[in-house]
Amino acid sequence: MALNSTWCCRCVGEIKYMIKYSKTKSGNQRYICKLCKKTRVENYNYQAYRPDTNKNIVQLTKEGLGIRSTARVLKISTTTLLKRLVSIARNINHPIISKGRTYEVDEMCTYIRNKQKLYLAGLCSGKEL
Repeated sequence: MALNSTWCCRCVGEIKYMIKYSKTKSGNQRYICKLCKKTRVENYNYQAYRPDTNKNIVQLTKEGLGIRSTARVLKISTTTLLKRLVSIARNINHPIISKGRTYEVDEMCTYIRNKQKLYLAGLCSGKEL
């Protein structure tokens, strides 16, 4: 068994504890840590593991692409894309709302009790549309 210059990400073991284990379906070398038995692949083929994937997801969402088209463009699965969107959304900081300032919301609609009575938020005149 040959040694590799990779390190274990779980136990942060030394290089000498990482050994070749097998190969993935795509042909990449897999390594295993002798201490914690965690396996690791040096280079992933899957596009979702690239460091700029989140930035691309945000950019394509701003451009108006849907879930399926974004997944198709980035060559990742829709499930992975949805999980990434949720994690990106959780990391968004809430805006600071100050007292005494005016804020404008564009095209916000709300339903009261049933969908037959639609009221525009902010106007609330009680007229049915």
